[in-house]
Amino acid sequence: MQLTPAARVFAIFGLVLGASATAISFYTNIPEQMALGRSFFGAMFHFFSFYTNWTNILLVLIYLALFKGWTRFNSATTSVTGLSSIIMVMIVYHFLLSATHHPEGIDRVTNVVMHYITPVIFTAFWITSKHSGVLNWSDLYKFVLFPMTFLAFTYVKAGITGEYPYDFLNLSLNGIAGVAPIIGAIVVLILALGSLAIIYDKKA
Repeated sequence: MQLTPAARVFAIFGLVLGASATAISFYTNIPEQMALGRSFFGAMFHFFSFYTNWTNILLVLIYLALFKGWTRFNSATTSVTGLSSIIMVMIVYHFLLSATHHPEGIDRVTNVVMHYITPVIFTAFWITSKHSGVLNWSDLYKFVLFPMTFLAFTYVKAGITGEYPYDFLNLSLNGIAGVAPIIGAIVVLILALGSLAIIYDKKA
């Protein structure tokens, strides 16, 4: 995947907005969590418990990789991982979380940026980039590795602290029977988005 003039504009815009929103969210959330009794490292651990933060950081790294020539995050599969994950973030937040999540002040701004604006910008960036047609159906499973790593981290953390970042993943509240369909739906969504990306890549 290579930058076209339009993709470069979206990448610059996405990099600045995504990095700024993530940094501001980190800056505001750490003291808030410390005020609730967490240590500095506990507050950091809490910040990195949310998939929104994971994914927005991944997008920033993808943008930087394109501009800096890094090979680690500059691949077709990594870009689709970011694409499918950030769209999933927007969908899950809008339908499962937004009704009960009401941030205020600057947190409200960063919340909108990280859940709605960065997904739109990255999607526009990905679509307007020059695709090489290197994606194959055998790559489909790779797009699930990132969210599965997050889930593994979540349940290991929950086993240690008893805390879950999202109620719909909480085994104590919902049991396996309640959590499994949600995870299954997320996996199906990621695979569906990845499939669309492969089809687009082959035709672009």
